[in-house]
Amino acid sequence: MIATTLLTVLAYTPAFAQDTQISNVERRASYGVELAFRSGHADRGFIINDRPVVQPVVWVTRSRVEFSVWGNLPLAETTDGARPQIGELELTRQYKWKSLTVAPAVTMYFYHDALNTENERSVSGWLHLSYQAGPFRLFTHQSLDVLTYRGAYYGEAGLASEGHASDHLELGGSIGAGWASARFNDAYAGVASAGFDRVSALAWLTVHVTPRYYVAPDFEFSTIVNPRVRAALTRPTFVFLRLSTGVEF
Repeated sequence: MIATTLLTVLAYTPAFAQDTQISNVERRASYGVELAFRSGHADRGFIINDRPVVQPVVWVTRSRVEFSVWGNLPLAETTDGARPQIGELELTRQYKWKSLTVAPAVTMYFYHDALNTENERSVSGWLHLSYQAGPFRLFTHQSLDVLTYRGAYYGEAGLASEGHASDHLELGGSIGAGWASARFNDAYAGVASAGFDRVSALAWLTVHVTPRYYVAPDFEFSTIVNPRVRAALTRPTFVFLRLSTGVEF
């Protein structure tokens, strides 16, 4: 999501044990840029744009702290007569302890629809947890809106696996399930119904053309299963395709 300012900082960070020795590689800053073409855009199971979009992102990382700027730019008007432009700024701090990774984050998003003169912004706190169990990774993502939709909560948990098929080819996939508060579903669907919201599946591959440059197609399947929320949506189930290309230094 594209934006011009960010005046947020990471609030509380968990007191997990960390290695006191940080390698020179971890201390050195890295950065990258990616451009993705996607058949549509959705946020946690809810379609925001059902037509093709372009999604650029740039990021910089240093000592497990990452700042990124992401955008969603419509290539065509949606079927309901909108052109949603979205920008997002994110600041994340990652902690590792053996097989466990903890990553608190703060995001700020900006939404603009020029066709309907609609503008909004909000700030959310996130907590990403993952645990590596052999070839599988158990993960959960928790988010809480603290500004415009204060108290809107969404959680998700699932199982992922990825690995190298060759030196240049990486394959991966995941399955997940999400749940939400009544405030969250009211904000996205106009239905104040809390509970188990959706199931999803992702599959991707990454081709490392050079050590720094890559191409990565993927697909996402999602379906809303909360009966009341599903009945309020025009398209509760979708499959979106994406093709990304990027470079990291």
